[in-house]
Amino acid sequence: MTGPALPVRPGREALARLRSHLAVVLAVVTVVPLVTGVVLLGLIAPAQARSSAVGAAARDADAAAVALSGSCEAVRASARVAAGEVAAFATRNAEALDSGDGEGAVTTEAAQTFADRAAARRPGSAVAVYDDRAQLLAGAGPAQARATVVNIGVQSGTAGPSCWAGRAGSTGDAAGLAEVSPVQIIPAGSTTKIDVATVVMWLPLDRASLGALGARLGTSGQLSVLPARGQTVVLASSGDARARATLTRLLRNLPSTGAAGGTRGGLGFRLTDTGPGLPYRVLATREIGGGGLRLLGWSLLALALLALAPLWIVIVRLTRPVTDEIAAVGDEVQAGRMALADSLDRFGEALAHTHDLNELLATIAGTALSGTGAASAVIILATDESGEPSETNSLTSSVPGSVPGSRSQGPADRRSAERAGDARGARPLGERLSVRSETGRPDPEGDQARAVLPAFAEQHFAELIENSQNQQVFSEPQLVDVPGAGPVAAIGIGVDALPVESPAERGPARRRLIGVLAVARGEGARPFDALHLTRLRALAGQAGAAITNVRRYLEVRRLSMTDPLTGLGNRAQLVSSLSREIAAAGRGNGVLTVLMLDIDHFKMVNDTWGHGFGDIVLHDFAARLLACVREADTVARYGGEEFVVLLRDTDADGGCRVAERVLQAARSRPFEDADIRQQVTVSIGVAAYPRDGRTADDVLQAADSALYAAKRDGRNRWRVAEPSHNAPILPVSG
Repeated sequence: MTGPALPVRPGREALARLRSHLAVVLAVVTVVPLVTGVVLLGLIAPAQARSSAVGAAARDADAAAVALSGSCEAVRASARVAAGEVAAFATRNAEALDSGDGEGAVTTEAAQTFADRAAARRPGSAVAVYDDRAQLLAGAGPAQARATVVNIGVQSGTAGPSCWAGRAGSTGDAAGLAEVSPVQIIPAGSTTKIDVATVVMWLPLDRASLGALGARLGTSGQLSVLPARGQTVVLASSGDARARATLTRLLRNLPSTGAAGGTRGGLGFRLTDTGPGLPYRVLATREIGGGGLRLLGWSLLALALLALAPLWIVIVRLTRPVTDEIAAVGDEVQAGRMALADSLDRFGEALAHTHDLNELLATIAGTALSGTGAASAVIILATDESGEPSETNSLTSSVPGSVPGSRSQGPADRRSAERAGDARGARPLGERLSVRSETGRPDPEGDQARAVLPAFAEQHFAELIENSQNQQVFSEPQLVDVPGAGPVAAIGIGVDALPVESPAERGPARRRLIGVLAVARGEGARPFDALHLTRLRALAGQAGAAITNVRRYLEVRRLSMTDPLTGLGNRAQLVSSLSREIAAAGRGNGVLTVLMLDIDHFKMVNDTWGHGFGDIVLHDFAARLLACVREADTVARYGGEEFVVLLRDTDADGGCRVAERVLQAARSRPFEDADIRQQVTVSIGVAAYPRDGRTADDVLQAADSALYAAKRDGRNRWRVAEPSHNAPILPVSG
């Protein structure tokens, strides 16, 4: 016999209902966001992957098109320089032969010399020289490229291949950048120009050259060259046979002319149009990723659905009283905070790839503010360590932390050091802390902390410098209470000791202090807890890695524009500076002068005393040359024993005075090394803008022609270019 059922107390019944309701709420809160997130991941990830691939392909195609246009400009300049050399020789020879029609003015031997010289100036290219009857006189360059340039032959200057004019130099299935430059002279006693020769230059575009271009641009995609119009085929590609096979489906859907972009066949692509300087269409492709991410998303969704029933049973049966539920909510909050910390770590890794220092510092400060719940954040760096090296017009100065074993400090380095002083010893600390980024909450506590925090950060940085030999001092957060800012946490930022180091030199022991990151909670706020300090430590480490990448990028950029022997700018820096200065002079009706210098009989110096002494002559001559010009002028090593000086706001008369100073500096004393003493002279050509040309190529060619006139007249002197490059250059005293 069973007894009567015991009544359920209202309190227990209400608690049971509450637990059931909480179980439903927790199940919905736990499962629905997971399912929604996974579904969104499956939808958004593919679109994001496609957009990323198309954007990367567009950047690759635009960068490759610009680079190929620059190569076309270089081919055009080299062909014109070679034509100028042939014209100068033909003029002299025609006068010697008394040939009024110019017949026989260009000999086979001279043509071969000029062709070899032009091909050497542009490695990988081929050059052919034809006489006035379209007969081949000479050819130079690699065998395959030479065969191609010979097949091009002499064609009309307006109909023949010209990458600068947008006309392709394709022969058969080959692609390349070609220029045809006619050689004309004015015979003595005549005013009519006659054709005496033609110079054809060809730079092939093949897998090797496109692969080198892709490596230089830092792209992981594939670059291809397509005809400007007609059948859509690949003339050259940087990829291997398997990579080129993936283009088959894409090519069938590309237009026969014009530009295009999008995705197809698992590839994001961008096809550029042709134009001046680019006679082909450039196709860049990137593989669309994200497949693994989508698979992960759908796997999580399946697991979530499988776990839904057991989760429901567990939550219903094991729900605790409200106090336990509050504790569980606290655990969820803590898990969310840990997830946020993990997100900050991954975000910091992404920051390590940026090269914009100002944007980088602003992002770090903002991330520190939100990640630690602070009212204000500030990051400061030492200017002489993190700032971009100043680009001097004459030379690029060395930067702190250069690689051991490099050349000793050159004349440019000493000159830059004298101007700048010892940045770490002579300048006060406050003058070196101008690189900074600040942020704060838009409330009174944030404004007050932001007003106090920078001064504290500078003082703390000075203290860290005194103890920087102990890395533990600046790699761990320091806690202090600052009036007006409340609880403050500050940590030093370290970077690799060398801008570019070998694998053996990497490691925490080689990091050194460069700045400090400080955050403040505000007056009356709770102190920073362990989780906040963990986030701050991780963010400082990632910030140091990102700043190291910026310094490496600046160092590589500096090296790419510097001649390693003399420390002078190289040809790339000269062309960039000259084009920029001519554009500025053209806008303001200004003038500038170019000096082209060549050390006389330098080959004999190398042959007699050895290349080691030849290097000393080049290095010492660079120092003497710098002493003859102003800080605002540009000095570059053009190649071999040739140098170029760009004189801003200087006419031809001023250029002649500088040329005379350079001659005197070269003659002033012998060049010495141990027991070797050798007197060396120099020949100089002077050309001015706009008198001798309206473009950088024209002015350089005029200066080069004047240089050859100085050598022809006996060397150890200077000559001024005549306004007409093809006319004989008349001697001018110097």
